[in-house]
Amino acid sequence: MPGLTTYSTSLNLLFFYMTWSTLVLSQPPLKVEVVGTLGIRLLFFLVPSLFFLLFDSIIPSLSVGLKTQGTDGLPTRGRSRSRNRPEWYQIIGVSLLNILLSVALQAGVEMLFTEVFHIRSALKVTTTLPMPWSIAKDVLRGLLLREVIQYYIHRFLLHETSNVLSRLHNSWFHSVTAPYSFVAHYDHPASYIFFRFLPTYLPSIIFRVHLLTYLLLLAIITLEETFTLSGYATMPGIMLGGITRRQELHSRGGGKGNFAPWGLLDWIHGTSIGADVVSPNSSVCNSS
Repeated sequence: MPGLTTYSTSLNLLFFYMTWSTLVLSQPPLKVEVVGTLGIRLLFFLVPSLFFLLFDSIIPSLSVGLKTQGTDGLPTRGRSRSRNRPEWYQIIGVSLLNILLSVALQAGVEMLFTEVFHIRSALKVTTTLPMPWSIAKDVLRGLLLREVIQYYIHRFLLHETSNVLSRLHNSWFHSVTAPYSFVAHYDHPASYIFFRFLPTYLPSIIFRVHLLTYLLLLAIITLEETFTLSGYATMPGIMLGGITRRQELHSRGGGKGNFAPWGLLDWIHGTSIGADVVSPNSSVCNSS
């Protein structure tokens, strides 16, 4: 059996390598990167978000018992505490627009590097596959750096400093106090770039990771955002459950704390509200 398993795994890797090599050699690298990025957003954000939206709309009597904020958490039926909350279809439209904008910026960076500056691409798009240790290392430091970048941008640029971006972020993203999955990418396009796009994309181009590694990192982050802003009280796993509770308190509290997903820097700087991943037994602040 071990020999058979190794043989099967080797065949799968060989098939994947041949498919990937054919794709890279037959298509422009920029096209591969753009289509791959859109595919990740489609598979890990749009499809599950639509499923959650249909579930909340078709079976509200069952869904309301799973929502942290009950009826307020139903996208098409609930009433938010904020009178300025946009309609669900407006949130979907802006979310899709922001995703397309981020992909366009990503393509623009690649064109700037290769066509204008005539230097190597921002991400590696080669036929050589990254090794497992390299993938794990790049994904881990990408997640860690994303935590740092998002914390300081979110806290100081989008909340504690009075500027155009903070006003836009608060009037758009924080107009929804009972989040659901589509809210993950709902924000004014200008503040969205700083809030969601840069913390995810910057670590990858700083370390110039392989495109496959970037797509894996993007898939992890996209799936995390989709689930943790779904508004459901129960999430699989300790990490997702902790991030979901932190995000819920951040939205209900109008952005008074919990500025990054994992909560490590919030714990260090004393900006945590509620029980977080680092200190699960800490007292819960009433932020509603």
